[in-house]
Amino acid sequence: MVLVKGASTASRAVGDRFLDSGDEAGTAPGDRKFRPDVEGLRAVAVLLVVLYHAGVSHLTGGYVGVDVFFVISGFVITGLLLRTQRGSGRTSIADFYARRIRRILPSATLVIAVTVVAAYVAVGVVTGNNVADDGRWAAVFLANFHFESVDTNYLSASLPPSPLQNYWSLSVEEQFYVVYPTLFLLVAKFGRRRSLRTQLAVLLGAIIVASYWLSVVQTSSHPTVAYFSPFTRAWELALGGLVAVATRPLIHVPQRLAAGLTWAGLVAIAWSATAFTSHTAYPGSLVAVPVVGAALVIAGGVAIPRWGAESLLGRGPAQWLGKRSYSFYLWHWPLLIIVAERVDKTTLPVSENLVLLAVALVLSMATYRLVEHPIRQWRLPTTTTLLAGVSLVTITALVLSMAIATHAASASDPYVVPAASQRVLLDQVDAAHLITTVPESIRKSEYGAAYSQVSPDNYVSFAKASERVRVLGDTKGSRLMVVYGDSHASMWLPAFSAIAKADHWRLVLLAKLGCPAALVSVRPYPTWGVGETRYTACDEWHAWATDTIKEMHPNLLIISQKDSNTAVGPAGSAPVVIGAAQWKVGLAALLATFRVPDMRVVLLGTTPILPLVDSTCLAAHSDNVQSCSVPVEEGASPLDQVDRAAASSAHVGYVNTLPWFCSRICTPIVGDLELYDSSGTHVSSPYARYLQNVIAEAIGLPPSGR
Repeated sequence: MVLVKGASTASRAVGDRFLDSGDEAGTAPGDRKFRPDVEGLRAVAVLLVVLYHAGVSHLTGGYVGVDVFFVISGFVITGLLLRTQRGSGRTSIADFYARRIRRILPSATLVIAVTVVAAYVAVGVVTGNNVADDGRWAAVFLANFHFESVDTNYLSASLPPSPLQNYWSLSVEEQFYVVYPTLFLLVAKFGRRRSLRTQLAVLLGAIIVASYWLSVVQTSSHPTVAYFSPFTRAWELALGGLVAVATRPLIHVPQRLAAGLTWAGLVAIAWSATAFTSHTAYPGSLVAVPVVGAALVIAGGVAIPRWGAESLLGRGPAQWLGKRSYSFYLWHWPLLIIVAERVDKTTLPVSENLVLLAVALVLSMATYRLVEHPIRQWRLPTTTTLLAGVSLVTITALVLSMAIATHAASASDPYVVPAASQRVLLDQVDAAHLITTVPESIRKSEYGAAYSQVSPDNYVSFAKASERVRVLGDTKGSRLMVVYGDSHASMWLPAFSAIAKADHWRLVLLAKLGCPAALVSVRPYPTWGVGETRYTACDEWHAWATDTIKEMHPNLLIISQKDSNTAVGPAGSAPVVIGAAQWKVGLAALLATFRVPDMRVVLLGTTPILPLVDSTCLAAHSDNVQSCSVPVEEGASPLDQVDRAAASSAHVGYVNTLPWFCSRICTPIVGDLELYDSSGTHVSSPYARYLQNVIAEAIGLPPSGR
């Protein structure tokens, strides 16, 4: 009898883990096995995100839907772990990850594969390679760290957002799941003095306090890191977990109070979605509004109040969309970005984006029916599932790496014979307005394939006194040349490297991307969805770089930078353009810093920026190149005269780069070379190499090659 009763009890406990549909119950023991309000909250979260990305007016803070997802995930995962512990008396980490693999991996991998193929086919090899690289990081759930890195890179940030950038939030969740189940297991195994729920509450409370504090602090100092970091987001998942742990006392909350909590939470989410903007310092402290709001909706719903938010969230449409929210979230962003790039637009009108969202919804329906739901209910052995998951991730990363290697070979920079002299170049620039058809060599490179890329080994991206500075050029040379600035310094590396090698100079490149050399405070290049705050790392860089240059005491210092920058505006307002007066002061302060004996300083003028010149413009007008040209007045920098005057006052050399790009008009092609990389804002590697003799002549050095 005892054995039969024990078997019956175990059977009931195991059965208590599953819904009638076969899915696992995502709530803690004591709560309902299925929570319609939580399913409906998923629908609210995904609608906020996709409509925000579509550009729907007044939904300026729709990105908070991601935070709602985090709270839901923490609640569900904690509920699953508690039910598993109750049903079997143990927590199997292997079983947990097997369930996560069946739930997350198939749909995520499918969307990555389709997105990469679409990028290659619809936009071209350059974008395809970039997306394939993003896909490798997304496939191994490290997309947030990857985008944290590249989105602080000005060369990358000036390009359209990645079609896979939405995978950052999925990566944050999976990274949390790597740590959290292990902590749960340790508490369950070794914590015997108090109940499991009590000890979990203490653990989750500590995570909430520490992570929220870090969110506030890091948002003010390193906003991009704070936005993508799992450490600043952990408290959001932990708060959802705390609600699951607190199920037993929450059941007894009075009905009216419980109903009020759910509606207050829903109002908090709605308010933040409409009150927050891209200028809001986020996540910061204000992230607490939607996060606590989501927690209140879930917590109040435990008591099943009759007139709570479930009366709205539990309705059929919300339930239907909630079930498909994961696939909808995965599909919508790649579709919006790739189509916009295909038609050569930064963003599409809201009406067109809404049509694309409808297409994404259809794709999510098919994915849910054919992939997500069936695979989630597979009852494969745990070991088999884990092996299949690891194999799928490995194969995906390998295939994407092979695709990048294959296409990179076809899109590599051709060998370029440098222009013999500035006179030869000026004649070619003067004749460039006659070019009507894109040369075949540029077409074969898929337009803009020749990036002005700089390896991280070749520049210092953030300044610390202990950081190694790599010496390029002729490493045994007796003279030292330093090139200092932002991305407009690093783009010249192919030319200066050739000059240094030919004339036996040691070369050091000090370039912080998005941070001009002039001593002005700028805002960081706006990461998608990240609030715009002062670029404090740039200020720190200025101090370190100028001290380092003076310690190096180079024979020749070349300063090159973009002179059109923005600063942080008054609280809550849009960024402001740094005007002539402020730029003049900052540039004069910089040049005064380098009044050092025997150090020759040259300021390389800002290159013109052609608003229409990027790879997609030339691809769209391959038989009418001049459609991508602009008048000289439009391409030239409005601060060029300020640069020239500052150099003259400081008695340093000044090189005017405008004639290298513009004559009667500013054109995107000179001879058979594309002047700009795919962003349209930086000199391409081939053109930089083509100009190496011209640059050498301009700064008083012998030509480096013919």
